[in-house]
Amino acid sequence: MPLSATTALAREVIVPCPRDTPALTRAESESLLAQIPKWTLSPDGTTLLRSCVLPDFAGAYALVERIAALAEAADHHPDIAFGWGYVRLKLQTHSIGGLHRNDFIMAARIETLPH
Repeated sequence: MPLSATTALAREVIVPCPRDTPALTRAESESLLAQIPKWTLSPDGTTLLRSCVLPDFAGAYALVERIAALAEAADHHPDIAFGWGYVRLKLQTHSIGGLHRNDFIMAARIETLPH
């Protein structure tokens, strides 16, 4: 059975990103965004955004714990806000002030987690 685009992206390696690496263009980001359809681009195109609705605080907290463990293992960390029944995620490669392929890989890995 062929891998989904999201699963294939999630299996890619997150690589070091030097500060002089150019951020992805909006067109490049939109192309990769097709592989993670639950994510959106910020209006300025520099950040990936995702909101999750969960049944309660415990569910939100559990998802945050799973994301945190994944992020620590990959050494690529999203900004996370959460509360009763919601988790909001932002991904950006801060060192380059925009998006890198690593952000899309991390988003795809987050999508493999139970929500």
